[in-house]
Amino acid sequence: MKRYILLFAVLTFFGISSFAQKIGGFGAELSVLSLKPNYRMWISKTTGFEVFGGIASELEDFMPNDLEAGFKYLHAIMYKRTERTYIGVVGKWKWAKVSDPSYTINLPVGGVLIGKEWYSKQRHLKGLAIELGYQMGTKEYELFSPIGHIPLDRTEHFDEFPLILNLRYSFFSKR
Repeated sequence: MKRYILLFAVLTFFGISSFAQKIGGFGAELSVLSLKPNYRMWISKTTGFEVFGGIASELEDFMPNDLEAGFKYLHAIMYKRTERTYIGVVGKWKWAKVSDPSYTINLPVGGVLIGKEWYSKQRHLKGLAIELGYQMGTKEYELFSPIGHIPLDRTEHFDEFPLILNLRYSFFSKR
């Protein structure tokens, strides 16, 4: 009996259903401070996943010298044949160059988002999405002397830009 309850809970949580539009596709995502290739897969009407990675920058230097990689778990709250509205959870890892160009910090970043995705009317092969959300990540790091690379008695904070504003374009194929 416990197995059946566990199986029912897992199937309910992941939203797996018999659904003809199980699609996956590669695309590119342009954000406020980054450009990332990605792969998005909708395994049902309501459940989707995305993995991404690419270059990023910061507001202070606005140079594309940082990297980030991560995932999104997406849950559709409204589905129509040619569009989908969804909420999601974002988790990513960021490698950012700070103060000294040779010094890189890494930090985990988490967030939430809401998005809208539109599909081409012919067989859902192209998609355009807009996402808006909030993310949070902060890291305290120690400063080093440029001569001899000796630790100084000061620390600084690195804060991830909190706004998620993504525009993405994808090429999908049915599975």
